Amino acid sequence: MKSQERMRAAHAAYQKGDLSGALVQAEAVLKALPRDHVALQFAGVVAAQAGFPEKASDYLRQAIACGGDNEDNRINLAKVLAELGQWDEALKLCQSPDGKPSQDLQRLEADLLKAQGRPNEAVWAYERIVHEQPDNFDAWNNLGNARHESGDLDAAMDAFQRARQLKPQESIVFTNIARVLMSKDRYEDACLMLEKAALLAPLDPAPLIELGRTLTSMDHPEAGLRALGDAARLDPKNPRVFVSIGQAFTDLSNQPQAERAFKFALQADAKNPVGYLNLGILLEKANRVDELSALVAAARQHGVDGPEISYLEALMLSRAGKLDEALQLAKSISSTAINEATIAQLKGQLADKLGLIDEAFWAYEDMNRAMAQSPLGLSVDRSAYQRNMDGLRHQTTADWFAGWPKVDVSRDPPSPVFLVGFPRSGTTLLDTILMGHSDTHVLEEIPLIETVAQAVGDLTRVGELSANEVAAMRELYFQELAKASPVPAGKMVIDKNPLSMVRMPLIHRLFPDAKIILAMRHPCDVVLSCYMQNFKPTEAMSSFLDLANAARTYDRIFAYWETCREVLPLDVHMLRYEAMVEDVESEVRPLFDFLGLEWESGVLDHQKTARERGYIRTPSYAQVTEKVYSSASGRWQRYRKYMNEVLPILQPWAKAYGYEVD
Repeated sequence: MKSQERMRAAHAAYQKGDLSGALVQAEAVLKALPRDHVALQFAGVVAAQAGFPEKASDYLRQAIACGGDNEDNRINLAKVLAELGQWDEALKLCQSPDGKPSQDLQRLEADLLKAQGRPNEAVWAYERIVHEQPDNFDAWNNLGNARHESGDLDAAMDAFQRARQLKPQESIVFTNIARVLMSKDRYEDACLMLEKAALLAPLDPAPLIELGRTLTSMDHPEAGLRALGDAARLDPKNPRVFVSIGQAFTDLSNQPQAERAFKFALQADAKNPVGYLNLGILLEKANRVDELSALVAAARQHGVDGPEISYLEALMLSRAGKLDEALQLAKSISSTAINEATIAQLKGQLADKLGLIDEAFWAYEDMNRAMAQSPLGLSVDRSAYQRNMDGLRHQTTADWFAGWPKVDVSRDPPSPVFLVGFPRSGTTLLDTILMGHSDTHVLEEIPLIETVAQAVGDLTRVGELSANEVAAMRELYFQELAKASPVPAGKMVIDKNPLSMVRMPLIHRLFPDAKIILAMRHPCDVVLSCYMQNFKPTEAMSSFLDLANAARTYDRIFAYWETCREVLPLDVHMLRYEAMVEDVESEVRPLFDFLGLEWESGVLDHQKTARERGYIRTPSYAQVTEKVYSSASGRWQRYRKYMNEVLPILQPWAKAYGYEVD
């Protein structure tokens, strides 16, 4: 076959989408005509599109050397070299031989600078373009992106507004404006922009994905899921959509659906590192370490590497007790796909276990700083919870309680038992022990009483509830219970939610015969432990982003708890964490007597119970699968130099509950 016929065959194959066939025909031509710059150019373009950048760069270099030094070849070669990471050579190609680069070459130079992570130089390049072409929409839009990356948010907004004037119906501009608004911590305004972008481009899933992710980060996962569901219908094979859906379900504590979504993401793209990362984190928190190991192996088989997989390997090393290796690996991890606070917490945990006290504390400082700067952290008033506690304490008086109208409260269904305590007081270990009894049904931090509290409204309403209203609120509680976790017949309900200790007036009004279990631990240990946890920064949990605020929150909560003990006839059994880890049976036997339950020795095998319960919602998910250990008792003493500032707040409480501080 003659060369001309082969080239026609190559072009025909290319038009049909047969890149392999087109490349074979072009290479056959080059055997006969090795210096034909037209054939070299064609072969280079086809090789690039077929996924062979090295081969493409060779052909395109030869095309330029053999007389094909034209703009198209320069642009194509520059793009291929950028893909190969050969940035300097790519940028040189943006300079025209006559010293007068075209608009296309100027734009390519700016794009390459931006892609290389040189936003300040990209800004200069785009500014040169818009100066010469003031009506160039793409240049203004790209200038806005470059300015945003350089940190000049106001100038970025100016560029996007100019682009918006040129094309007021262009969806991408509204999406880019939304990103700047998010960088300014104006998340609600950003959502409005993303909604506008979605309306302007109803077939484009990108604005919906961005909207869903933003709503989820603002602690509105249900709304986020609606936007992400719309995105999935537009692009049902987009792995980014399903990763985001999984993250929203994780926020809703719906682990089965989250796992399903992450697996969908990996089915769509078996090389998606973020999909592996999120699924791996979920498996580790569910104590499914063998499955985590298999997942990492699968990622490696698909050629997936990078910080996301390194993070999962660090988790595995930690679980295997290889703490030094895990810490060194954790220190090497840097990825925008992994929350900065998440990495910092892992470093802190590992350093703490290794006895590297200063390093651990600095890591936890980094963790809390990152959470404070997150969308949710910035949106929360960190002192509001304490003010609320002060208001509750002022309201809860003996005279107020004496004024409650007498009502007959039904005993059917039986009242739940409420397991309360300051966070990190051993409630997860205790609820696992209780879960091991054949006659209990334990709820793990399902906010049933909070749902009822919202329905009641202000605390003053508690004392005003009529018999019918009390009955209605009890019914609401049990309706929510049936939806969240149906109770098998004859089982005692244990409602474990630590901070329900501030809901005692409501609990006593609806369930006057309810038994209360108070989990107690040294005030200094629990405050330090809360500071070391990467809690979602809700109004309550945001109190733990600094030690001083955490201590003040402890002070307010226990002041209110003691007020409730004085005012209300509560039936309370206190159990000490320190005593429990020293001798589990001696400490929990009286608890089962208090509950009126026969002793069952199987409750002592909390490790077996923990493995069988599956996903555990609290930070203690790993510890409760291990033997009871006492190393966490008195841990605050190792951090005493950092705790000194809060000791005046906590010392009186330690003394009141029989703990030593000196």
